[in-house]
Amino acid sequence: MCRFAILALLWIPITVAPVNGAGGTLTFKCDEESDQSPTIARTELWRGSPHGKPLSVRRTVSAGIGFVVDRSVELTLADGPYSFRVIRGPEYRIVSGSFTMEKTSSDQHTAELPRMIHMLDKGWTSGDCLVVASKNSLPLRMASEDLHMATTLGHVDANPIPHRDANDPIGHDPLWIQTNASHYNGLAFYGDVPGADDEKMLPVQRILAAKEADKNTKVAIENPFAWPLPVWLASQKIDGFFLLGDWLRLDRKIVRIKAGRPRALSSFGGGQAMGRWAEEIYRNVLDAGLQIPLLAGGGSDSAGTPVGYNRLYVGRPLELYEVAENESSGVFPDAAAVATPQAWWDHAWMGHSVATNGPLLRPQLENQIPGHVFTASAGEVLELQPALSLSVRDPVEYLEVIHNNRVHYSARLDEFAKAGGVIPKLIADKSGWVIVRVITLHEDHYRAAVSAPWYIEFDGQRRVSKKSVEFFLSWLADYERRLKNLPADQLQRHVPFVRAARKFWADRAAIAVD
Repeated sequence: MCRFAILALLWIPITVAPVNGAGGTLTFKCDEESDQSPTIARTELWRGSPHGKPLSVRRTVSAGIGFVVDRSVELTLADGPYSFRVIRGPEYRIVSGSFTMEKTSSDQHTAELPRMIHMLDKGWTSGDCLVVASKNSLPLRMASEDLHMATTLGHVDANPIPHRDANDPIGHDPLWIQTNASHYNGLAFYGDVPGADDEKMLPVQRILAAKEADKNTKVAIENPFAWPLPVWLASQKIDGFFLLGDWLRLDRKIVRIKAGRPRALSSFGGGQAMGRWAEEIYRNVLDAGLQIPLLAGGGSDSAGTPVGYNRLYVGRPLELYEVAENESSGVFPDAAAVATPQAWWDHAWMGHSVATNGPLLRPQLENQIPGHVFTASAGEVLELQPALSLSVRDPVEYLEVIHNNRVHYSARLDEFAKAGGVIPKLIADKSGWVIVRVITLHEDHYRAAVSAPWYIEFDGQRRVSKKSVEFFLSWLADYERRLKNLPADQLQRHVPFVRAARKFWADRAAIAVD
């Protein structure tokens, strides 16, 4: 059954009554609109109109952009007009407004935050897959963004939270933090990594060493634009791929990655280019027959952007008894919520996920969440029904179902609505993969939601596309030309891995289909 629910509201303007007082004070509170209970939210404050860098506020926790209002904050400000914006992750509408500080006195204002959707109730738990460790309280910042899981690059002791007793629980459940991530030259490692202090080790050597030392260590491509990408993929040791990372930021626009291969020709300029390029690379990874789940997070260069801006929603497939229980109770989640941080990562590595930095997409294919593998035998034909629910704040450009790197269905939201939220069935008689994506009209950078893939396997075989294999063979050839500029002794270190990559991609080319 298809579900279609789009809730869109960009701003709720609120005007605060003037405050009488030079150097006056304003007590600013944040509450849940549903029950007026105190909540924690990120707030941006400007002198005058809401442009440029927001003001910092003393004795608050910095949120990267803006500061955290921990239920309430007392603002002591100079005379004049001010604008504010209150954000609590993508599941809430944004509240904005203005006030004026005048002559001696004080006032109080409460911003009530309307929730659009509760993804956790639908079985989807939010997480940031790679967070820079900071002295600014991560649990408080996670609560302010309604984020439930974060994995950090090591550990840093946090400063005390102003105006909060050390024994006062934040009360955001679940709130899971793991500190076992590290990064190296475009790769992210989860677990123990031997030789972590050896800066002379090639990234591919570190991949192999990490996997040999502990089979449970996971390796993800954090920089999808990295020149050695075809070599890393050829190792067949990659467990994840960052589709949304530190090239998509709120604090500044990224138009190119210095340590990365640029796209030869792009119809997408400005801030859109990097996000579109990352998605194109990932789709070629899938079409080359590599079943690698997507990831999303701040990334190793994201200290200046709010935690959880790029996030991954992870769910667990419902068991048959859970479906029956939900039907009898009249509750219809898409997935089952994971119970532990380890379960969150286990299902992330299985691809039971959706990556987003804006739209809240809950997709299914033939009643299965992403990561499911449909199987069949030669001569059979599968008819698979896509379905989705969507909540958005930004205007949406289009939503699409991609099958084997081709658009199966594309529509604007009004077209989708006129069709009753029904997407044509997908007919498959060969192996392949499917993703669903929603692209917004956000101009500053690529803001989208993309599902992890569903896979279709006939007779246990994966689809390997000739075009995508050639995509990586061309990339590898360009990388080899760059390596030839190295001194002979340095070049020699790369030779065995490049040769192995050549063989890997040549073998793929031999079995590829058009």
